[in-house]
Amino acid sequence: MLLAEASLIAAVAAPVAAVPAAAGPAATPAAPIGEEAAARLTAGAQDRRVEVVGARTENTTLWANPDGTMSLETHAGPVRFRKGGDWVPVDTTLVRGADGSVGPKGHPRGLRLAGRTGAGGGDLVTLGTGDREVGLGWRGALPQPVLDGNKATYVDALPGTDLVVEATRTGFEQFLVVKDRAAAARAAGFSLPLRAKGLKVTKSAADTSLTFTDAATDKTVGKLPTPVMWDASRDERGRAATNRATVGLDIAPDAEGDGYTLAVSADRGFLADKDTRYPVTIDPAIYFGTNFDTTVVNGETADLSADVGLRVGREWQKDEARSFISFPRDAAVTGQDVLNAELNLYAVWSDSCEARSWEVWDTGTASSSTRWSSQPVWRTKAASSTATHGHTDCGPRWISEDITSVVKQWSGVDRTVDTLGLRATDEADYKSFKIFASSDAPANAPSILVTYETPADPVKDHVVYWNDVLQQTFREAGGAPGPLARAGAMMHGAVYDAANSAKCAEGATRCLGAPYLTKATASNGALPDINSAVDHAAFDVLRAVFPGVDFDDELSRARSTIPAAVTAEQRAAGTSVGQQAAAAMLGARQGDGAATTVAYTGSETPGYWRPTDSDPATTPGWGLVKPFALTSGSQARPAGPGGHTTMDGLLAGSAYAAQVNEVKDVGRAESTSRTADQTQAALFWANDLDGTYKPPGQLFEFAQILSRQQRLSVAANAKLFALVAFAMADAGIAAWDSKYLTDIDLWRPESAIRLDGDGNTATTADPNWQPLSHDRDGRHFSPAFPAFVSGHATFGGAWAKVMQQWFGTDSMTFTGTTEDPHALGVTRTFASFSSAAEENSVGRVWLGVHYRWDGTDGVASGVKVAERVATTKLTPNSAADWVEYEDLHNLGGCDALGKRLVAEHRWSGYQCVAVSPTDSPDHVLYVK
Repeated sequence: MLLAEASLIAAVAAPVAAVPAAAGPAATPAAPIGEEAAARLTAGAQDRRVEVVGARTENTTLWANPDGTMSLETHAGPVRFRKGGDWVPVDTTLVRGADGSVGPKGHPRGLRLAGRTGAGGGDLVTLGTGDREVGLGWRGALPQPVLDGNKATYVDALPGTDLVVEATRTGFEQFLVVKDRAAAARAAGFSLPLRAKGLKVTKSAADTSLTFTDAATDKTVGKLPTPVMWDASRDERGRAATNRATVGLDIAPDAEGDGYTLAVSADRGFLADKDTRYPVTIDPAIYFGTNFDTTVVNGETADLSADVGLRVGREWQKDEARSFISFPRDAAVTGQDVLNAELNLYAVWSDSCEARSWEVWDTGTASSSTRWSSQPVWRTKAASSTATHGHTDCGPRWISEDITSVVKQWSGVDRTVDTLGLRATDEADYKSFKIFASSDAPANAPSILVTYETPADPVKDHVVYWNDVLQQTFREAGGAPGPLARAGAMMHGAVYDAANSAKCAEGATRCLGAPYLTKATASNGALPDINSAVDHAAFDVLRAVFPGVDFDDELSRARSTIPAAVTAEQRAAGTSVGQQAAAAMLGARQGDGAATTVAYTGSETPGYWRPTDSDPATTPGWGLVKPFALTSGSQARPAGPGGHTTMDGLLAGSAYAAQVNEVKDVGRAESTSRTADQTQAALFWANDLDGTYKPPGQLFEFAQILSRQQRLSVAANAKLFALVAFAMADAGIAAWDSKYLTDIDLWRPESAIRLDGDGNTATTADPNWQPLSHDRDGRHFSPAFPAFVSGHATFGGAWAKVMQQWFGTDSMTFTGTTEDPHALGVTRTFASFSSAAEENSVGRVWLGVHYRWDGTDGVASGVKVAERVATTKLTPNSAADWVEYEDLHNLGGCDALGKRLVAEHRWSGYQCVAVSPTDSPDHVLYVK
């Protein structure tokens, strides 16, 4: 049985059989995984974000993203609520019940309104359920209300006065709309019965607001902020409800029961003022819930937390305003590595369409007692914006702002509420005045979308899992690197075609790119499961290439981690396309020359390769093998060592002497010129011995390290590992072409230094010289094939170029590992891919088995191979014009997905287009 690195579920690993030391323990069958980990696995497999349904709250939604990150959207007010065990969306649209009563389609606090009532009156509005309930009554008959969205209008509930009730997200606002001056006297003072079941009601000494607290726990559960009144006039900017006055409010408990009398007294001077324009609206409001936001105005002493609008800046002919929004903290974000955070606000009004700067700050906690003179501390500015919408000529719409810096700070502090402050940059400029929808608004509550990294799951993606299986096969099979690299290209090429076929079945835009050999389809009509496709493509190729190895257990372990949500039909479809991809690869590689035996004994002529021990030349015909992307092994062939094409000219040159003498000095087993770091590097890169993952395996492992570091998705890994595998397979063919199929099959430094006969007076023989390279028994050796070019360097150059092309930069820091028995536990850190390839190249000189030009030209040859792979294989999708890809919830999510599709080389460009910014933050992602 072949044993993979540890299995997909490292957390439940346990030894079950003896294996070679490098392999690590085998694993028991997969244990059940948590919902969040399962969501991440499903998101990666299906290349879409997946909600963690069990993490839902009234305010928050948690998603797993295909790249392994998590995204948490937190609304300042509730967006759903529990009803009969199910989550129901908040919908404040009022509808009439069968009994004539009125209520919202969905309300988190059980809001209910009266229908037509008799002369005795009764409850006008009831809010709350069970043991905690507030009922606001009405004395007298009520007509059948006229319903319009979230508004119910009881026409002429008092003579000349309409009674209006508007459902808000967590409560209601009740208005008296006084139509004319004749009705003003009757509406100037009125009382309403208030019932507070299970609650205590207290009036603030500082203003006329009321607070509702749970009678049992003394916990605040609701509020009636300072009521206000306004007339029908508009300011010079055209905004309504700007001519305002506070409303008096008093409360007295009833003699018996849980009732109170609420006495409302309008400002009679305001009602009588000749400049007051009717109708006049008188507004008390009640809210239940823990959400909170508020506005403070310079000089204003009322509690403005009832407003459904958050004011920012100086209002026309009034004083400046600032607003505060509280967001409940979800414990999922605390302590996490925050990658991105986006604040979404709905702009309701602006005094101008001219761009005017406003700011988002991290502040202390606001409360109903917060006023201009007692604002919480303004700690850190998160963002500045000139986005301006809401005026007549630039109507209401959603605005998104990047607040990553502040949310990163929040994640390091454990608290229950985070607060953002909004203010104008120039608070003297009235054109900066804006209003945003608050958390109590019937729609479009503020929200924050946070994307963060999580600790690595014990569940590996299936592409990486099979790469582990491949590396373990390298350890057990051993042999020359060319055939191992070919096996890697066959497996990963089939895995890519299988994964691509699974994605293409979802639609043409979902393809990973051009197929390598085939775009398979499933006969059962189901959407193929990508993990099943990957598993069977890898399994079928590996058991064909390594017929003496049993991969059944590896397949079983892989299959055991496929999420339960994947249906049997989807698994079968995935299996089918995986098997088809494997069959296409195996068919394409039949007769590719890999099995051809070529006789080669070397030469006794100075300069030409001859065995350095009893081992014969290894894979001398490998340069003739059919490549995966090149047209032939000679396509990337360098000119020759130092540009020489004849052995006589090479041996006589000063460059040859310099290179021989360099390796003679620094590559000697007991060299005093080679530094300790150079010795470590030489052994770190060696991996020549059987039982290690060999040079291709080490570079595959580096690709894994970078994949984890950059959080690549399953789809991205399918493509990246195929490109790496193709480049390394062709690098091996190209290197062996240069080693065996040119006019200069250059001898190893060991032969050049020990033997006298090169005819160059600048070199002297040392028959006792030995390279640093040695086996587990301490026997010094040189690999059994010609020196020029270095296979290690060609592999490294090809790998580095693929990684540069994939990530769009050479500068990426990573820490690599090794399995060479003389450097176990050693890690080395590189600041770029090219620096790793360069050290790999020169490390062969320090090891005493290559000349410097073997490495230099090898790297260059590998780069050419990788360039050919990139331009001809697995190319991105393309379209003549923009193609719709997906509808996304907001700009941040759209932008993140677009960037990922480009980064994964699935499409070359993207754009995000707002669907209807006046209605939602939704965007459509287009690709090209």
